[in-house]
Amino acid sequence: MDYKQFRNGFLSTTVLLAIFSITFLISSILLKPYIALEPADRDIIVILSGIDILFCIYWLIEGLYLKKVFKLEDKNVIKFGKRIAIGTVLYLPNFILFCFLFLKELHNLLIMMLLLLLVIKAFLLGIIFKEVYDLVFQNSQDRKFELTQNRKLYFDI
Repeated sequence: MDYKQFRNGFLSTTVLLAIFSITFLISSILLKPYIALEPADRDIIVILSGIDILFCIYWLIEGLYLKKVFKLEDKNVIKFGKRIAIGTVLYLPNFILFCFLFLKELHNLLIMMLLLLLVIKAFLLGIIFKEVYDLVFQNSQDRKFELTQNRKLYFDI
């Protein structure tokens, strides 16, 4: 559990997901006549991409306040871990529904974008769940030791 690596990976993957979700949303709307996209498929893509963007905004807010959280007491860090875990568990149905878009017959361009989005989402979920495991489910002595090491390394306390 390295604070700086987690924060950098978390923020960069979240921004990357937001950019590609916006691109996927706009391309499904603007390219509809050129790629023979059905209105129902377009609506599903718009809804799922909109949910992606909302969660990206939530994760960006959490990531920007991460430095303040790690400076505080251990119980606040555990609360952060639980809060982000609950938010990510609420995001899992969106990830699963995005996986089901592979069963639809979409244009090759949309399938490539869909695959790229799924890879980015999988990386983001992996980063979040690994950190939640380290913050919430790890032995309390190990967690306290790692938190003090991170505070000594990255913060002036």
